[in-house]
Amino acid sequence: MKAAFARPRHPAKTMPGGRRRGDGQAVAGLGRLYVIAAASLAALVPLILFAGIWVRSELNKSQRDVESYLSARASSLSQRIDAELEQQLQALRAVSALPALDATESDFGQVAERIRSSLVHWAALGLIDMGGRSVVATRPDWPDAKVVAKSREVGQDRKPAIGTAAELGLSDRSVYLFMPVVRDAAVRSVLVTAFDSGDLQRIVTEQGRTADLLTTLTDEAFRLVARSRAPDEMIGRELSAEFRSNIAGRNSGSFRTSSLDGEPVLTSFFRSPLTGWVSNVSISRRQIERMSTHSVWATIAAGALSLLLAGILAVFIIHTVMERRVSDERLAASQALGELDARLLKTTQEALGEQRKSSSEREVLLREIYHRVKNNLQIVQSLLRLGSRDLSSDQREPFEAAVRRVGAMARVHTLLYQSPDLASIDFKDYLDELLKELSEGFAADERSITSVLDAHSMRVPLDTAVPLAFIAVEILTNSYRHAFPNGRGGRISVEVRHDRPFGTMRIEDDGVGLSDVRTAKRRLGLTIVRKLVQQIGGAMEEPKPGSSTFVIRFPLEEPGAEAAGLTEAAPVP
Repeated sequence: MKAAFARPRHPAKTMPGGRRRGDGQAVAGLGRLYVIAAASLAALVPLILFAGIWVRSELNKSQRDVESYLSARASSLSQRIDAELEQQLQALRAVSALPALDATESDFGQVAERIRSSLVHWAALGLIDMGGRSVVATRPDWPDAKVVAKSREVGQDRKPAIGTAAELGLSDRSVYLFMPVVRDAAVRSVLVTAFDSGDLQRIVTEQGRTADLLTTLTDEAFRLVARSRAPDEMIGRELSAEFRSNIAGRNSGSFRTSSLDGEPVLTSFFRSPLTGWVSNVSISRRQIERMSTHSVWATIAAGALSLLLAGILAVFIIHTVMERRVSDERLAASQALGELDARLLKTTQEALGEQRKSSSEREVLLREIYHRVKNNLQIVQSLLRLGSRDLSSDQREPFEAAVRRVGAMARVHTLLYQSPDLASIDFKDYLDELLKELSEGFAADERSITSVLDAHSMRVPLDTAVPLAFIAVEILTNSYRHAFPNGRGGRISVEVRHDRPFGTMRIEDDGVGLSDVRTAKRRLGLTIVRKLVQQIGGAMEEPKPGSSTFVIRFPLEEPGAEAAGLTEAAPVP
């Protein structure tokens, strides 16, 4: 093996002056390598410096992204405020449609008091006629004359309106909602409610939870309605002249200003199309200036990194030259291992091919065995039928029972050689065919007997499928034979469910039922049914007197130990 992997060595030719040709080639190759290394270093340093400059430009670009972010937050805040106010208008609109507004003042007063008590954020509710008279109010000192005047304007415009106390010239912190009451295409009166602005404050506070952001809500009178920081001190204060000039006549935008606290901020605002109020989101300009400082340090770090990488590259080149000969030897060994892997792969593929061929032959053979077993069982059925042809009806019954049991095994083997895995059958398909065969054999249609199958599709292994087939045949045969005497019609139902790793089969009919299971033991063949349930490691719930419901619970996996065989079962007549 050592000789097989050894690299051929050729004697180096000597050049004039005592130097060998191999040494000259090595020196020339090393020189070319140093030239490439120097060029790489020369190109690498400016590239890294350019990367640092690019990083700084990206950081500066992030300042513009901050403005976009603030604008989006301001728009979101305005939409949430409008949604809350629109919800309150919808509630007030629903109140305006109540028939109680057309009744007596006392009737509406009672309704208004109930509405205000259920809507706790409504501080007061009143009804004002078009003459400016307060018809009904939930507070004796309300509404104010300015609210009444605004109500008359709303009645004339026939449109709902929203206004803050500051816009109406009042000193409280409520938001007033006005809704015209229209009857027969005419405005009869105006509903007005004082809405607690605490809900608006809650929305503004939630939007400004980030410690870096300051959110405010301003009405058309340029006064603060809600503020995320120090609301108790700032709500109701008027905006600065600089702030008012920047938002006047504009629906949205961004600008630099100072907050009422005196802090320099970058602000984005959005004007509500519903109320005309302005939602503001601000961030401290000191943070943006820190971002600019960070961009300078990023450029310096990029320069230092370029020098560090240049040194690392030089060390790497030296290390590469020293490892060159070692890598050549490794390449030769890798080639030899590759050839060995190829031979091993070829051998493995040939073995797998033989294994697949053997498996295919085994599958064909197993299918043929199942098919022949099914044919032999059908021959046995035919012989039993021929043997019972000349017997009386009472004498033929044991033969017919044997034919059905042999048929149960034949049907299982039919499904087995059609099964994809050759080891299990779909028990739902088996029960479907069994019910059809028994229904035809016992003339169920002529006797008005209906059979219903409600089963899950489940794979049952062979050792469980055959006993289950016998159990189903025994119980269903008894139902068709004895449950509907004297021309009585009825229904036989079979239900199969699976709950891994168990399955449940339920067979019942609405016939005459069993008088006593113990006295009907031989007639029903319960001995063999019990043995079969025991064989598959299952459990059976026998019917109560007067009932005919059998419930068999069985495992869907292979039984752990074989139970007693059928040779011990009592014969079933």
